[in-house]
Amino acid sequence: MKKKRVHRMRIQGFKKLAALILGIALLLFGVTPVFAHDMYLGSSKWAFGKDRILSTIEFDPGLFQQLKGIKELGYDLDHLTDDQLHDLTTKVIQPYIDEKLSVSINGRAYPEQVVKIEREGTLWKIWLKISDLNFNWQENQVSIAYHLLFEETGNQHVNIGYVYYTDADDDSVQAVFDKTQPNLQTIFDSNHTVWNFSDKTAAFLSDIATYVVLGIKHILTGYDHIAFLLALIVIGLSVREAIKIITSFTVAHSITLLLAAMHIVNLNAKFVESVIALSICYIAVENLFSKQVNYRWLVTFMFGLVHGFGFASVLREYVADKENLVRSVVSFNVGVEIGQLSILLIALPLLYLIRKWFSPRTVTIVASAAIFMVGFLWFVDRLFNLQWVPF
Repeated sequence: MKKKRVHRMRIQGFKKLAALILGIALLLFGVTPVFAHDMYLGSSKWAFGKDRILSTIEFDPGLFQQLKGIKELGYDLDHLTDDQLHDLTTKVIQPYIDEKLSVSINGRAYPEQVVKIEREGTLWKIWLKISDLNFNWQENQVSIAYHLLFEETGNQHVNIGYVYYTDADDDSVQAVFDKTQPNLQTIFDSNHTVWNFSDKTAAFLSDIATYVVLGIKHILTGYDHIAFLLALIVIGLSVREAIKIITSFTVAHSITLLLAAMHIVNLNAKFVESVIALSICYIAVENLFSKQVNYRWLVTFMFGLVHGFGFASVLREYVADKENLVRSVVSFNVGVEIGQLSILLIALPLLYLIRKWFSPRTVTIVASAAIFMVGFLWFVDRLFNLQWVPF
């Protein structure tokens, strides 16, 4: 009888432990999409003049070759002949653009002509043109419907769209893209495929909204930043301590985010990503071996400086010009804070419920052990560039 009772107690204990591990797994991974940083970035720049629209869509080589029909040609994209480039333009890119991209003005659709395709540095550029227009920006409604690469990337592609109001000719429009501030910006993704606008009055709010959304999206798809936040709070902080720690993290990453985005301070991306993973391991180990953690806000501040460089590496992909840099950084940071708050509003009540079933110390140990293992995998993967971890 006594052995049976002990056996039942062990089974119940294992069931509770399994439930705890499942809860921690949901806490770690249930609040974010599967693909953390792999968003397949591209950009598009649109020059609107009085009688035409010139535009360029830019992709890195890995993304460009995923365009439907390119692989089937079997061409070496690094060594294209003139005839192959012509075939690529007429047989693949133009039909693809006709199918996946449309521009309408006052409800009338206009065809986008592929003017040329070129490789410039590390980017492939598709140049497009719409001619014979007559714009009056107080009256015309413009709609751009963008559906490129969503099918090929499983809806992970993100394209940042920039609009410039300029009458620059074909030869000088690139200088406008490179040296002037865009008037409007937006984010095309699988959930936001159509961009509607009419005049310049929307530029300021559109710019802010674009970077706020980008900040939210980045933090909610960043497993490493989420793991770091969870490691900080899983020890069972008071509200005052939690506010103090999160504030120090916010201040720290805001400082380095701005410095890095302005290119005042630059660190190697591999080093930054490895240290971010190491920061997760450190906090987790501290949770495991220290029942009472002092000066966590200071440690959080130091690691927050490194996380800011991680945020900046994403932001730099989107900022087109230094003139709007401060506004972009502030807006992006607001989005990051909104995302962090959303995570905390989910994580804290969930931790509270789990602690009703298990002792706080047990929760801390199991959660911290899981976080450490994930952080250590990231650290090894990033340090040696193994690319084993898909998130």
